[in-house]
Amino acid sequence: MEKKIIFTLLILLSAGQIGFTQEESIEKGLQAITTDAIKAQLGFLSSDWMEGREAGKKGELLSADYIASMLQLYGVKPAGDYLRGRDFENSLTGTRSYFQNFVILKSLEGDKNILRLKTTKGPGQITYEFIHDLDFTINTSFHPVETEAPVIFAGYGFLNKKTNYNDFGTMDLNGKFVLKMSGYPAWADRLLTMQEINESIMDSERYMIEAGALGVIEFNPSDRVIVQVQDNVLPDPSPNERIPQPDIYNARYSLPGSSFPGKFLRVNISARAAEEVLYGTGINIPEYIKKADPDHPFSFPEIIPKSLYLKTDVKVSRVMVRNIIGVIEGKNNNEIIVAGAHYDHVGKGNGYIWNGADDNGSGTVGIMTLAKAFMATGLKPEKTIVIALWTAEEVGLLGSRYFVQNPSFPLKNIKLNLNFDMISRYISETEKKGVVMTYNKSHPFFREITEKNLKEYNIDLDVDYQPSDDPPGGTDHRSFVEAGIPVMRFKPGHREEYHTPFDEAGTVDWDIMEKIIRISFTNLWDLANNNF
Repeated sequence: MEKKIIFTLLILLSAGQIGFTQEESIEKGLQAITTDAIKAQLGFLSSDWMEGREAGKKGELLSADYIASMLQLYGVKPAGDYLRGRDFENSLTGTRSYFQNFVILKSLEGDKNILRLKTTKGPGQITYEFIHDLDFTINTSFHPVETEAPVIFAGYGFLNKKTNYNDFGTMDLNGKFVLKMSGYPAWADRLLTMQEINESIMDSERYMIEAGALGVIEFNPSDRVIVQVQDNVLPDPSPNERIPQPDIYNARYSLPGSSFPGKFLRVNISARAAEEVLYGTGINIPEYIKKADPDHPFSFPEIIPKSLYLKTDVKVSRVMVRNIIGVIEGKNNNEIIVAGAHYDHVGKGNGYIWNGADDNGSGTVGIMTLAKAFMATGLKPEKTIVIALWTAEEVGLLGSRYFVQNPSFPLKNIKLNLNFDMISRYISETEKKGVVMTYNKSHPFFREITEKNLKEYNIDLDVDYQPSDDPPGGTDHRSFVEAGIPVMRFKPGHREEYHTPFDEAGTVDWDIMEKIIRISFTNLWDLANNNF
């Protein structure tokens, strides 16, 4: 009789009919989120041994193996590619791995780049040949290009919708190079936030592309010749000193597609080269800088009577990379939430390592910890949760884009993407509780559950709710936004160590990282077990 009772109890427990309540299960999940575990995992992922986790390099591959092993330890099932049989043929087994393998293309600048200025003088023509790495550099294109086009000057090339400021005016940019100064007008610091300035810069480039410009020619008026980032580097520079760039910045990356990507060209020239282009046009750079004002638009000649000839040399190679995909199976496989973060960073170069503790070791550990917490509850959620760690975010969101194009589960079943990117820094040393929550305006429920859970679980965060019809940001949630999938993202500060070798575990603000993971776990629990 006792055996029968025990057997019945085991069946009931396995079915979730008795045992822990929902509240007790959530508490068990919260107890699995510990500062010590977060510190240990982030310490490993942001160590020098990982060599900056550059996509496809040894350090990132080691990181991927570590992440996959931790998901296996927590009990998260693999949901990547199907493994092949041991007969070494193309037949696939019914067993999945944790890895979604794919190829990206790496384009490196060659050594035969040419930039010439052609000027008509009377019946004749004169050609100036600019010197590579002294008068100009080229942001590597995805493939070799040869073109000649007229030039148009657009000041800072700055467009801001809030103030109706538009350096482009009524210019016809189609088929032309746009010559512009780097930076933005001084008035923007008075009237705009840094986020609004950055959005305006992105809007400006988008405008040029949509207007049919061939490319942008950019210069800094204070740099007589091209300044290499390696110049004048101190042996141990502070975050405010000029430091070298990682090797990854010397290349461009893309997913193989049916057409060539990124046909918009980007060239940097010296101030003396820019003066040669502008010579004889009547354009005075110091005068423009002084007078640039939103209330008094500056007018420029519609076109400079000169043309630029550009020829680029590009070397293209294949890079094998991999996403890490796991799944916490729910009662309903037709409703899926993807919780993701990119685990790559920018690698190393010139004797430095960009360890990327905040960017994005913090988000990677955050997603791993969410997986750990869900498994610790002991309950099966209603919806299925996909745990995803993306590669190649730093080179164009390529990992998440590949997943959206080649999902492990039907894309129509994905109801939400929760994304973590840089969740471990205060806004500032005086603002230690503030975070921005970006989400779809069409889903006000996301704010409602956040407010409820902050209060119910005593999570001390000041949330700036920013609903949007088109949630902004330059990280992996954009791949889902573009696919029409709702998103939710928490982000605190964007500090001075960003994309420098100083983004180390020692700069992490552990308390805000843990709080973001806790509110995200309670939110994700509600979303996985309720309709929205």
